[in-house]
Amino acid sequence: MKRILIVMCTALALWQCNSQEKQDLPNEGEITIAADESLQPIVEAEVMAYNAHYPKAKLNVVYVPEQRAMSLMMNDSVNVAIVTREATPGEKAVYTSNNIPYLPAKMALDGVAIISNTESSIKNLSVTELKEMFEGQKKTDIKLVFDNSSSSNLNYMIQKLGLKDLKKANIFAADGNKDVIEYIKKNKNAIGVIGGNWISDIDDSKSQSFINSIHVVGISDAKTPDKYYTPTTASLRARKYPFERRVILHTKKGYGLTSAFIRFCCAYIGQLVVEKSGLLPYYIYEREIILEKKPVGKLP
Repeated sequence: MKRILIVMCTALALWQCNSQEKQDLPNEGEITIAADESLQPIVEAEVMAYNAHYPKAKLNVVYVPEQRAMSLMMNDSVNVAIVTREATPGEKAVYTSNNIPYLPAKMALDGVAIISNTESSIKNLSVTELKEMFEGQKKTDIKLVFDNSSSSNLNYMIQKLGLKDLKKANIFAADGNKDVIEYIKKNKNAIGVIGGNWISDIDDSKSQSFINSIHVVGISDAKTPDKYYTPTTASLRARKYPFERRVILHTKKGYGLTSAFIRFCCAYIGQLVVEKSGLLPYYIYEREIILEKKPVGKLP
């Protein structure tokens, strides 16, 4: 009886191992991804492309504020966090304490876009003018609209502009980037701050609908005060747009479907998805065209 019990336990253990290995295969299984809501269009595009190649893989995505996405990943509640920043010293310490190498996967260069109503007088702004608006020194009647109170877009602007105090700023928190766009469409005395990937894909009908309903504000900096740029692929490639940011994938797991999806996003096909979406691929792959000179022969 004891020998039978040992055999049964061994068989059960082997079945569990085989089941776990099946779940960890790159082309099938199930993982959960937490992504910053401002990155939803590019994340959806990458997930769709991955599923086109591996239809048995189930990629569940939750869209939450950036800090929440990182927290869920650090607590092992999700497999991957897709955000716009690298890990903080405290987060890196978790990697170190668990003997896990910290290897952030940089996927793309996005821009934080400033948008206004099509009938607004605000068509262009300098970085200095925008900072003065945040500090309540200029255009105090203009409402500054962000996607949420824990917005990565807001955190980015605070760091980029070196803001110390937002008490005088006329800030309004909407309910996501889409809601920011809808708010700006209806209000002349407001400018919105959204992820550039919401309006970057010129071949996507939804993105085009957003672009046609608002105005993308041109931004100039101290280096080129007379030249205004929007977050287009060209301006990002030339590093002319002042408000650029990286799209970074984080994980604590280095195997199976998790690592396969991350590699996909940063490899050739995933980078083509980035380019098609109107963002700048982090890894530039050279395209090689081979022309062969051969006689065509007689046509029928």
